[in-house]
Amino acid sequence: MSDVPSSPAPAARRGISLPDLLIALGVTLLGLLLLAGSFQIPFGIHAVVGPRVFPLIVSSGTIAVGLLLTVSALRGERAEPAAEEDTDPDAPVNLGAAGIILGGFLLGAVLLPSLGFVLGTAIMYFSVALAFGERRWGLMVFVALVVALVTYLVFTHGLGLTLPPGILKGLL
Repeated sequence: MSDVPSSPAPAARRGISLPDLLIALGVTLLGLLLLAGSFQIPFGIHAVVGPRVFPLIVSSGTIAVGLLLTVSALRGERAEPAAEEDTDPDAPVNLGAAGIILGGFLLGAVLLPSLGFVLGTAIMYFSVALAFGERRWGLMVFVALVVALVTYLVFTHGLGLTLPPGILKGLL
């Protein structure tokens, strides 16, 4: 008998993880959308570093990360939970919470021009609380509105940005 411990058997190759692939493709798509938006920014005439330089850097980096994630997902590699996470990577995926957040984000984004920043982002915040299992509706509405209002005030009064007030015009 040998005292040399045998090396562990190599892990069996798993198939392509659909959630990992969807995340990778989503990151790549986000990078492409950011890149398209970056080219919409007018370039400064007298600026050495124009206003679109940093958005171009961020969008290029996002595309690169998305492509690396896509290649990894197509090779069958999976995102493994950190050691301190108590999860089972082989458990079935529940996309319900992600769907609620995505739906809230899309609804808020579509309604943001007409309702305004405060109400549009409050819808987004509310959907996140709902997706995480909160069921105290009054508290969720109150917190979403307060956080959205504070964000609006910081951006408009603190940073001087122009955000759509929507139906709250005159109150803000």
